[in-house]
Amino acid sequence: MAFAKGQQSTEGAARTLYQGVGAVRVVAVNPTKAELEKFYGRELDKEPEYVTEVDIEGTKYPSVRISFLVQTDPEKNNGIETSTMHTFFLQKRYNQGKQSGKYQIIDKYGRTAWATKDEIKAKQIPQYSNGPASIDADYRPTYMGEEALTLFIKNYLNIPNVQVYVNGSWVDNPRATKEECEARLDSLDAYFKGNFKELKDILTLQPMNLVKIAFGIRTADDGRMYQTTYDRLCFKNGVTEYAKLLAEINERKSAGGLTNVEYDDTPLHEYNVTPTDLSAPAASTQGGGADLEGDPWE
Repeated sequence: MAFAKGQQSTEGAARTLYQGVGAVRVVAVNPTKAELEKFYGRELDKEPEYVTEVDIEGTKYPSVRISFLVQTDPEKNNGIETSTMHTFFLQKRYNQGKQSGKYQIIDKYGRTAWATKDEIKAKQIPQYSNGPASIDADYRPTYMGEEALTLFIKNYLNIPNVQVYVNGSWVDNPRATKEECEARLDSLDAYFKGNFKELKDILTLQPMNLVKIAFGIRTADDGRMYQTTYDRLCFKNGVTEYAKLLAEINERKSAGGLTNVEYDDTPLHEYNVTPTDLSAPAASTQGGGADLEGDPWE
């Protein structure tokens, strides 16, 4: 007999996947191999690599992955206790509108707008058809991916908006000083060199805070399902209305993006696979597309 004895067969342990909006606490940012091993309780093969390059139309740009290790609070998520990586990608190139040619800018309060190169050089407030942009003159151009990362940190720290909408116009927030509303990253260039001190220091400011993110399910080409999170939009812990999330995701899907990912705007829950109705005609597999690039805010 040319067969070995073999081993007793057992079912593999399937990881529970979750979907919906959940409140999470940030445990670490760009953790080292030792930190990851301690958290997951197992050995890893190699050190994580966060700094890379990306090729855009033949030009290579420095790129960095910013991965927040987040953990749900069971008391705020119907008893669900899980952890995952919430990841952002930054590219060391300015965010320029493909059609308008304008550059995205950000002020010290985390507000963004779009400005021409001449406006930026002169530090002028951009002018729109309905009036001047709501932005401080102390602004600078953003790197690709910076806006989403800034929003996440601002919501995680529960930083108030510098202006609020009252009686049809924007006014200074009467419940906070301007210093309390500052929300801009100052050491982005260091990230591309592997120095994440600014982000690690930020985590010590409000270590017990919660921020709400969307958990989703990504289906690979081979049919396997994986946990993922949505990086472009998040919410402060006190927010309970998530219609904006679903509207943005549906808009991207209508434009051909997010073809293999599913999200919803309900509270975090265990994901259940819907059995396939084999009596129904198979759906067409033609079409598809990639995530949107460029400027969905224009």
